[in-house]
Amino acid sequence: MDDHLSTSFFMHVAYIHLGRRTTSTLLLREAITFAYMLDLHRPSHYDEVSEPDRQGHLRIFWLLFITERAHATQYDIPCIMSIDPGMPELDTESQSYVLSFSDASSGARLTADDLTLFNNQLLRIPTLTEHHNDLQKADLSVTQQWLRLMFWKLAINKVIMTANTNDDIRSVFFPISLAKELLTNISAMSIDTLEAHGPGMELKLFEVTNSVADMITLNPRQTTSALEIGPQDILVHLATIIGRFRGGNKTLLPLLQSRLSGIGLDSLILPRITDVTYDSPDTNREKSSIESNEALADHSLENEYGILFGPYSLEHQSYV
Repeated sequence: MDDHLSTSFFMHVAYIHLGRRTTSTLLLREAITFAYMLDLHRPSHYDEVSEPDRQGHLRIFWLLFITERAHATQYDIPCIMSIDPGMPELDTESQSYVLSFSDASSGARLTADDLTLFNNQLLRIPTLTEHHNDLQKADLSVTQQWLRLMFWKLAINKVIMTANTNDDIRSVFFPISLAKELLTNISAMSIDTLEAHGPGMELKLFEVTNSVADMITLNPRQTTSALEIGPQDILVHLATIIGRFRGGNKTLLPLLQSRLSGIGLDSLILPRITDVTYDSPDTNREKSSIESNEALADHSLENEYGILFGPYSLEHQSYV
């Protein structure tokens, strides 16, 4: 039955990347059902297995729990999993991140200090080194910022927010500084590197972009220095990156175009790239990882668009 659980979960991941939301949801539910049939939700189950198996089963259960919470938040569907207070602990290496997610996504009362603690835990995730490839770095950079945004969204109705500084997670305008940091992290990456992660990456970038649009709508007169990248610049840069994804989620671009028009950026047209026949550096599978990374660097977003972090003007045709 372990194999059935794994198969259902991996098929859930595959179908969500294919845009088959209903099928992927049913497969996730199936994987959760197998977990319950294996008694992975019962604390007594873990008294009967060895320590390695105990940690493995706990990781499977927590993986399903966190995946369901994220899936439910993304698509506004109810959760069916719960955590028994008597469940044994995970090893200390992973425990803080998992429990933070559980606490933040539960109905428990959150405080400003809790929000800061969760944010600091995510910021303490070790930075990847030169031994990691660009795909891993892109995944970590985007997912880390996306998780910080999800924590902020979960807490915004439970914590008294401030309107002071953008870089404080307790600020109502926190998504602006988060998006700016995200752009800094991915500016040297190629669109191929981001696109390789599929619709999941596109959805995470859309969540951040949509939140920036919310902030601009909330405070349209927010001003910045002429030499500083402002909220509208950030929005345009992120929207342009999403527009560079080939294929992908066909509903995101019209939604994003509508948000841009509502803010007054009617002149910005986001093209959906559908031609997948060009000679991408990712198509030559025989190259070594080092050669591939060098090739990807030559096609970075920074090189493709010029200086990524200059104030944007609707007269700059290179963005359309």
